[in-house]
Amino acid sequence: MTRTLVALALATAALTSGTPALAGPPPWAGGHGGPPPWGGAGAAPGTDAEAALVRCAEVTYPAPLTGCGTDPLGRGRIEVKKNGDLDAAVSGALPNTSYDIVLHSLNGANQSTIAVLTTDETGAGRLRSTSAFDFRQAGVVAFSLGRNASVEFVAGFRGEEGLEAGLLPCGAINLPAVQAGCGIDPLRSGSVKIQDGDLRVELTAWADLTYDVVFRPLGGGTDVPLGTLTTDKRGRGHLRLDEFVPEDTVGAGNVVLRRDSLDQFVSGFLSTHRRPPKVAKVHSGLVRCGEVNTLAPLPDCGVDQLKKGEVMIDEKGDVKVHLFGAVPGAQYEVVFVAFDASAEVSLGTLGTNPAGNGHVHLRDAFPVGAQGTGNVVIKRESVDQYVTGFMVVR
Repeated sequence: MTRTLVALALATAALTSGTPALAGPPPWAGGHGGPPPWGGAGAAPGTDAEAALVRCAEVTYPAPLTGCGTDPLGRGRIEVKKNGDLDAAVSGALPNTSYDIVLHSLNGANQSTIAVLTTDETGAGRLRSTSAFDFRQAGVVAFSLGRNASVEFVAGFRGEEGLEAGLLPCGAINLPAVQAGCGIDPLRSGSVKIQDGDLRVELTAWADLTYDVVFRPLGGGTDVPLGTLTTDKRGRGHLRLDEFVPEDTVGAGNVVLRRDSLDQFVSGFLSTHRRPPKVAKVHSGLVRCGEVNTLAPLPDCGVDQLKKGEVMIDEKGDVKVHLFGAVPGAQYEVVFVAFDASAEVSLGTLGTNPAGNGHVHLRDAFPVGAQGTGNVVIKRESVDQYVTGFMVVR
């Protein structure tokens, strides 16, 4: 059978023939306690996940879903890379419509809105979100796109539009919440692939252990037994089921490997890249306090002249102030005032030259970790002269 993948998105680490087997059973299995020797679930390799987006109302495997809307859909897909990037696309949906992309927990008890995808006038839309997931954030393949309190599309599979993901230790799942009821079996690598009605599960873990492989419905519910998977002396095992569902079946959910009545491994994604910090900076103009007229005039302002001024607060906590055409030979105080004007702190001073120009660079005016909101006010003789603001000229 010729199969066309929507995309290849596996990133599980393959073991070489010289990799030593994990002799089993593990010493902490069977109630012996203690963490796996290399750090437990958190040490799992990063994995990608990709799935078709299908209409919620068309899902029949393992059971129909509830709360579905009626929006149309031609094709769609959603993908999470192990670098934390999110890519989602739809075509043939409602035109000019916004859909919330929501990540659900394995049992459906928790959910978190991740992003919003908006379609154009043709009903097509695409969202690419860089570093949507941070370092060691992990979740199962349980995404939905919804609007107006209805679920319209879900991550799943239909014919050649398959689902492909890595296997993760259940204990590694932490989005949208930490998963309960997990075992602590170690994992070297693993993958799940569903396409054209066929199922492939590959696992490299501890040697000589047998797992029950089940399919868990999206949002939780009754598991559907798929078979068993037993690892060999090298810790490798696989389960291959041809036509485990009819090829045109629309399904949604996750593959779970269970042992000792606990979830051990789950299909999902794990980001291995740290999200770059989002630095908030301030770069604002200065206006004369007495000329502010929106939303209301400011009280007790001075009358000093000003041609131009600006203030910058950077990610290092430094503050830079530039004045042009202020009072010549004057000494000004730079003050940071709280948003509600309940408090203020002096940051430093600057003087102007005979032309009325003055500049100051106040290093480390704010400490590392400071986050604030408010206004910078330039005072002379304890009277507000200039404040951070804007001026519309056309």
